[in-house]
Amino acid sequence: MKKKDLKIIIPIAVLALILLILSQALPRENKQANAGALMTAAIETREPGPGPAPTAGDPLPETSPGASPIPTLVPARAYLKVQIGSFVFEPLALTENRDLDLTQPDGKKNVVRITPDSIIMHSANCDNEDCVHQGMVSLGNRDKRVLQNMIVCLPNQVVLQLLDPQEALIDWETAHGPLPEAPRP
Repeated sequence: MKKKDLKIIIPIAVLALILLILSQALPRENKQANAGALMTAAIETREPGPGPAPTAGDPLPETSPGASPIPTLVPARAYLKVQIGSFVFEPLALTENRDLDLTQPDGKKNVVRITPDSIIMHSANCDNEDCVHQGMVSLGNRDKRVLQNMIVCLPNQVVLQLLDPQEALIDWETAHGPLPEAPRP
């Protein structure tokens, strides 16, 4: 070996030895099995208690108890799909100009400005507001942007997607099944 090589190898070996000694000498934190996990209270649910049994003379309900109307996809030129953390919301039809507040229970807040064919993150209470600087996503520019049809706020864990009607229909049918056909005259 040459002297130049030894001048490089010896300091690196000494540094590695010092780091090893320090890692053994420093006190270690108490590591729990669920360290880093979110500690949220469990929500207790109960089945409803038995009620009176229906009799033969009782009228039949028109719909089953707790049934909701058949879900439909509102016609629009564009749709907004919102994901906050692990929660994904159904596509929202963009039919008017307005601001949409996305407020989370822990105080995180994003304000999305929507128009019938575009979205923009107007404000956010995260430190760097990178999502605000990502600019507007419209039907005309969504294929040319770096993030294409998305605006992402990493600190608040918010993802916005501008969908065209075909993408919204695919998303809707994935969640609800095929849309019912319109009655024919």
